Amino acid sequence: MIVLGLDIGGANIKAATSDGHCVSRAFPIWQNRDGLLRELRQLPGMSESHYDLVALTMTAELADCFENKSEGVEFIVRTVAEAFPDSVLRVWMTSGEFAEPGDAIELPTLVSAANWHALATWAGRAVPFGPALLIDIGSTTTDLIPLLNGIPHPQGFSDLHRLTHSELLYTGVRRTPVCAIVSEVPMRNETDSDIDGNTEPLMVSVAAELFATSLDVHLINRDIPDAPQDRNTADNRPATRAAAMHRLARIVCCDRDEISDLQLEQIAKYIGIQQRAQISKAISNRLRYVSGIAGTTVDAVQLLLSGSGDWLGIRGLEGCGWNPRHDPIRLRSMFVRNVSEAACAFAVARLAAERCLYDLLPMVR
Repeated sequence: MIVLGLDIGGANIKAATSDGHCVSRAFPIWQNRDGLLRELRQLPGMSESHYDLVALTMTAELADCFENKSEGVEFIVRTVAEAFPDSVLRVWMTSGEFAEPGDAIELPTLVSAANWHALATWAGRAVPFGPALLIDIGSTTTDLIPLLNGIPHPQGFSDLHRLTHSELLYTGVRRTPVCAIVSEVPMRNETDSDIDGNTEPLMVSVAAELFATSLDVHLINRDIPDAPQDRNTADNRPATRAAAMHRLARIVCCDRDEISDLQLEQIAKYIGIQQRAQISKAISNRLRYVSGIAGTTVDAVQLLLSGSGDWLGIRGLEGCGWNPRHDPIRLRSMFVRNVSEAACAFAVARLAAERCLYDLLPMVR
């Protein structure tokens, strides 16, 4: 049985087979919703095989090209069905089960933004006993999902309630605008400080504009390597440290003739620290919650790390002063192949392969 998992987000399409072949492709659906069908049919390395079963999860229904989430869910489900007409299609819901396409369209609140739940349900098998916290950091968001005896135990199921309970943070390692992380940054004018004797940096407000993103911060801090072929950046220039310097200068309304490398490095370091602090605060909150429902101490909570930004999760843990009994488990170590950047797609494919065999029996007869 060949199973394809799809995680269709607002900015990216991620696909994975149940045996670990995966692809992640940038696709800002709000700019071209009608192009989704073509993108699905042209997924690199994914469109040449026949799939017995396609398992779908999504977050793109929130995109502003849709009037509401119900319209978004229906559009995405129908488009995936059209893209794979010879495959059985099943859609994951936050109730912890798969739905047929028609039922999924009728239950948009359970289908909407359910990818985190699929990942947690699959990853929970790594911690079948006791309390755990899954930390999944991607390009756009951070998900903090409490688990108890291998089962997701979140306080919130909708995006609104998950935001309320610090289980969803709109901060990630690539797409987060710098002005959403900080409102001001430190700038030291060396000439002025020599005159007035003030060694403290001046805090300068940042421009509330999409001049630079978290990707630029992490490129400058050397936490993400250069990718010259990648132009999915704030100014469509390469994802390199040199280009990131130009973008970051813009957040204080400067060009590269007005600000030094050292000043930009200090700004990037500061922004990185502030983003880590936001994540650390939320992790501390969820650690207390999951230890409370388990009736144990915080240090007994097992940590699972996932996503392209799992390295930032480790720093977030360090920032909240957590002293674990066990080392965190990085989900990439559970994969036969490295599918960490498409973890939700892989998880929903694996769940479908295990649960939906009965749905394929009419095709076999």
